[in-house]
Amino acid sequence: MIETHPKTLARRAALRALVRSEREDFSPPDFAGVDVSTRPFAREIYSNTLRHRARIDWSLAPLLKKPIDKLDDAVRAALRLALYEKVALRTPDRALANEYAGLMRGEKLGSATGFINAIARRLPECWREASGDEAQRLSIEKSHPKWLVERYIARFGTEETEKLLRANNQVAPLCLRANTLKVSRDELVSQLENARAGALSPDALFMEGGATKNEAISTKNEGAENVSPIDSSPTSSLHWQRGEVFAQDEAAQLVSFLGAPKAGDFVIDCASAPGGKTTHLAQMMNNQGRILALDSAPPRLQMVRDNAERLGISIIETRAGDLRVVARELAAWSAHADLVCLDAPCLGTGTLRRRPDAKWRKTPAQLEQLVELQSELLDAAALLVRPGGALLYSTCSLEPEENQGQIEAFLDRIPGFEIVAAPDFLRNAATPEGFLNTFPHRNGCDGMFAAKLRRVQ
Repeated sequence: MIETHPKTLARRAALRALVRSEREDFSPPDFAGVDVSTRPFAREIYSNTLRHRARIDWSLAPLLKKPIDKLDDAVRAALRLALYEKVALRTPDRALANEYAGLMRGEKLGSATGFINAIARRLPECWREASGDEAQRLSIEKSHPKWLVERYIARFGTEETEKLLRANNQVAPLCLRANTLKVSRDELVSQLENARAGALSPDALFMEGGATKNEAISTKNEGAENVSPIDSSPTSSLHWQRGEVFAQDEAAQLVSFLGAPKAGDFVIDCASAPGGKTTHLAQMMNNQGRILALDSAPPRLQMVRDNAERLGISIIETRAGDLRVVARELAAWSAHADLVCLDAPCLGTGTLRRRPDAKWRKTPAQLEQLVELQSELLDAAALLVRPGGALLYSTCSLEPEENQGQIEAFLDRIPGFEIVAAPDFLRNAATPEGFLNTFPHRNGCDGMFAAKLRRVQ
């Protein structure tokens, strides 16, 4: 039996992940089945092919007799991967032709081997120069959907839009949240190799060197046997296993600080899975009080329970159901909370640096549908806030209709709420109106919006 080369297996895994990435129900791959020596290679060619997809397609177009989206899914993915390797990694034509033509047989597309072979041997050595108006040029060069680029140019201007798109194409660093129920951030920074404190969140620390969530968290001064190997999971580190850290972007951590719950409060988290904000709120409450974690997907609530157990948190209880139904039931039982949190379903344009696949599935129609859903969820969440309590609304979107526009419409629609301004220590991430609003190119973290509204009557 002939043994397949690990890099060939890595290319096959990347190709199949690219094919799956065009589906709505897609989950990002972890490449766990790929040899550890080639896993970074699989991750790179997969992620960067998605990051630069528009530029790749533009450069492939002169070699094709029909639009690339008319090709078979696997053939299209193979050509995209091959061109990325040629331009970015300088992989020789012959190797690309042999590798990607060979992969077609495994995808039951043996008839495509000749086509792949011929195109792979004619790939350009550099990206084709973009043309068209500013939106078209940036859409190609920075590989973003043109409709999004047009929105951002109208809002920010060309120069800032280019900075935003460039930031979206950068690999997000691994950001951890210190579980202050067990350890301080300063203690972790002193113990973790290549760690630095975050600039915005008091609980954030970054792993330097471009580490990703699936790469090492190694420890200082604990002996070689306790240092996690390269490309290991955070779950293998002692700090993770002891419940001292949680992987969460700095911007997401700021949302909990805006909410500012106190020990003994009753908090309802309306879209809680997988539990990042829920467990952070529990930290801030010193694990005293009560948190009701809601989610529409029952299996996802198990992640909340698992994370709470690992972090040593005992005040979280869970309940599954559609918020628009559950809120009416809870309100009828006078279950009114000190703080109600709604991390609303959104377009997710603030996290494209983490999900390069996602930008290719966004549409204006989705935005319209989400704005309507957010409005319904906000109204439902408002039913659960006690007089004097607060409603905390957040998204990981950059789109004003989902953010400031949603809050303005809510305040016009529902009487008795007022904006609570972000505290002074969040001023570098706040708007003049008092909202939390971060951007990848301005703040070096995910794009996030949050507003805190107090019920005054």
